[in-house]
Amino acid sequence: MVNLTRLRLAWFVVLLIAAAFLLVGCGGAPVTGWSSPTLSGATIYVGGMGGKLVAVNTADGSSPWQFPKDPSLVSIYSTPAVANNVVYFGAFDKKFYAVDATTGSEKWKVDLGAAVVSSPIVKDNLVYFGANDKKIYALDAATGAKKWEFATGGEVWADLTLVGNVLYAPSLDHKLYVLDAATGAKKWEFNAQGISVTKPAVVGNSVYVAGLQNMYALDVETGKQKWMFAANNWVWSNPNVVDGVIYFAALDGTVYARDAATGEKKWEFKAADGVRSTIVIEKGVAYFGADDFKVYALDANTGALKWTRATGARIVSSPALGDGVVYIASQDRLLYALNAVDGQVKWALDTTSFKLATPTANK
Repeated sequence: MVNLTRLRLAWFVVLLIAAAFLLVGCGGAPVTGWSSPTLSGATIYVGGMGGKLVAVNTADGSSPWQFPKDPSLVSIYSTPAVANNVVYFGAFDKKFYAVDATTGSEKWKVDLGAAVVSSPIVKDNLVYFGANDKKIYALDAATGAKKWEFATGGEVWADLTLVGNVLYAPSLDHKLYVLDAATGAKKWEFNAQGISVTKPAVVGNSVYVAGLQNMYALDVETGKQKWMFAANNWVWSNPNVVDGVIYFAALDGTVYARDAATGEKKWEFKAADGVRSTIVIEKGVAYFGADDFKVYALDANTGALKWTRATGARIVSSPALGDGVVYIASQDRLLYALNAVDGQVKWALDTTSFKLATPTANK
């Protein structure tokens, strides 16, 4: 049964990659992408379903600018990073961009010759990300000049994690690479025994990372395994550690809350379909989206359901929270602003037409 599950998952990945590159090779602009919103001040930045970076006012959902004006960037999977009034992100047009956060004007771009799915991190005037050319990059944040690159054995879809001067980078070659952030030199690596698409969580002396259905807790200095938990399906959801509990989810819809130190079960919740969204915790509530077209809010301590909100399509992205509002993008092209208390819609923006929309009635 385990071998059959792994085989099905492997075929899913192969078909997904092949389909994406077929669309790009044919010059198409697929309405796709799973960019999550980034909240910075009173503005949200998100990769729209039409292949453009969209700036959105949190107050009313209006969009002051989109980048580029023409043409589309094919698809945007990369979640934007904002630093020093610059928005950084990669796209499926094989380029990495730096855009003025106020005006949407291009500051620089780098042609990598490979699509970018991974989301960037910006620190100390360097921007870090992975790409589909099987490399991890560090670029000068002001100019885009390459500082270093590190070759892996597979494409890098996962978001990276930077703690201090250490960079944690999973790859589709099943490995977690731990690098010196200043030089790109490898400190250690860990074989996760399966494709890894999740952003590592680093808390205290532990790093948490998934390989297919397995969630691992590793020693942050040596990579030695502390514990491993086998979920029921592929773990796509980024692990999130809050108050000694690790939250993550799998493609069968199971949401897990487990003791971060031991891996022991706290609670589980079953959504009606797969969960790829990060389980975001705020004020004792766990928020996430699912493939069953719904946004969920659970009690973070017990897993009890507080509310759900229906959208018009599956939700692959993760929520951003601020001032009592949940911002989340759905594959129905809409970016939703939901009241965190009850899930009621404050506004919804169509990220292809850039106009406010009337969302699907809640069910």
